[in-house]
Amino acid sequence: MEKIKSKVIFKIVFISWVIIWLIFLIRGFAKGELKDYKFLWGKTLEEKRAYVTGEEFYKFILFCKRIIPEDSDYTVFANYDATMDYYRFAYYIYPSLRNLYNPEYVACYKVNVSRPGYEYVASLGEDKYVLRKIKRQK
Repeated sequence: MEKIKSKVIFKIVFISWVIIWLIFLIRGFAKGELKDYKFLWGKTLEEKRAYVTGEEFYKFILFCKRIIPEDSDYTVFANYDATMDYYRFAYYIYPSLRNLYNPEYVACYKVNVSRPGYEYVASLGEDKYVLRKIKRQK
């Protein structure tokens, strides 16, 4: 008797989960996400990342990943839009760690930043560049 109850409960929970999953899938298609899925079909991982992040910002992220060593820390000054770019930058540039207070590197995207004690390292354009802390000689 108890086995039958547990099987019935499992079936109810499973069917409910499938229905909810289908509702969210259909809702996404109705909102126009099918166009994005079609566009991304057959793309490489790098092309998908560039599409989701924005090609220009993704190029800047790859540029920073080449300039900022993995064992150093950084902060970002950027003119972000309403997306999750702030979090994507940290994800893609890992294992370098974000340091808001005393970073070794400063990545600047579409902003003008001049910080005392930092020098210009490399540029991807007039408004996309990386600064590095000047090491004091003893």
